[in-house]
Amino acid sequence: MPKLKLISVQCTTPDEIDKDEIYLKHEGNKIWPGDGLYHRVDTADVESIEVMLDVPDGWVEIELWDFDYLSLNDLLGSFKMKVDDTPGEYSTSMQLHEKRSTASYILRWEILE
Repeated sequence: MPKLKLISVQCTTPDEIDKDEIYLKHEGNKIWPGDGLYHRVDTADVESIEVMLDVPDGWVEIELWDFDYLSLNDLLGSFKMKVDDTPGEYSTSMQLHEKRSTASYILRWEILE
């Protein structure tokens, strides 16, 4: 079973004008940040993640959510990664969930030996 390390997430364009309040989920569980509800990010911000996951070979999906105080949280999109036994660093662009969203994010990740 490969070990996946999530390195960082970069905001290229936020969904909201006054910054996004983001967090990450995998298989329905919040995996980042561990020290709060969310991280506020704006254009060009890069947030270090440093999350380790044991995952099976094949496609892995990480969801990026926007925290909202007054309404339901929004699933902005997901990062889909093909994981196998080939070690190395990779990056994946987010696939939008909401059609009218302007959000754009990049996830850096690594398959460890």
